Amino acid sequence: MSEESITSKSWFPAVVAIAVAVLAAAGVFVWLYTRPALEVGQVLSVNVKPIHRVLSTGPVNGSRTEGVQGQPDIYDEMIVLAEVRIKNQTDIPLFLHDMSGVVHLRSGEDQRSLAASTTDFGKLFVAYPELTPLRKEPLLRDLTIPAGQQVEGMVIYNYPISEAEWNSRTGMDLTFAFLHQKPLVLEVAAK
Repeated sequence: MSEESITSKSWFPAVVAIAVAVLAAAGVFVWLYTRPALEVGQVLSVNVKPIHRVLSTGPVNGSRTEGVQGQPDIYDEMIVLAEVRIKNQTDIPLFLHDMSGVVHLRSGEDQRSLAASTTDFGKLFVAYPELTPLRKEPLLRDLTIPAGQQVEGMVIYNYPISEAEWNSRTGMDLTFAFLHQKPLVLEVAAK
């Protein structure tokens, strides 16, 4: 009888240790995956400016300067102005390092663009004065977002695609890269 009581008592600590380990692992999982994100963001508005130009110099010395096989060179570009808001939900500052955007085309191809620099931001409104009513303060690179604060601003991207390709896109992602943190990706649905 003494052997039975010793054997039945020896498995009890092992079961308790396994149960504690499983509960600890479940607790860590819940803590990691239910915490709020470090930063959250929102796309407040998106405006686009299609550019379509047929580049041709006209007759020069009786001939025309044209593209391949006598076709005029066509220049298509979409300028995308996005107003965004980013909120720091931590108790430490976040450092915004870079911003980029990706347009997902129906063909399966992705078009990538870095956000316009501060210098190019100003030049855009000189080149296209009709966009001036849409102008907002730019969201700057290398910006520090204090703990619990939010920033808001405009980010400008350009893509070498036609208006038809833009209108048939399947989506767009805006990525905001932070130093020492995961990037924030904001989705812009295709309309």
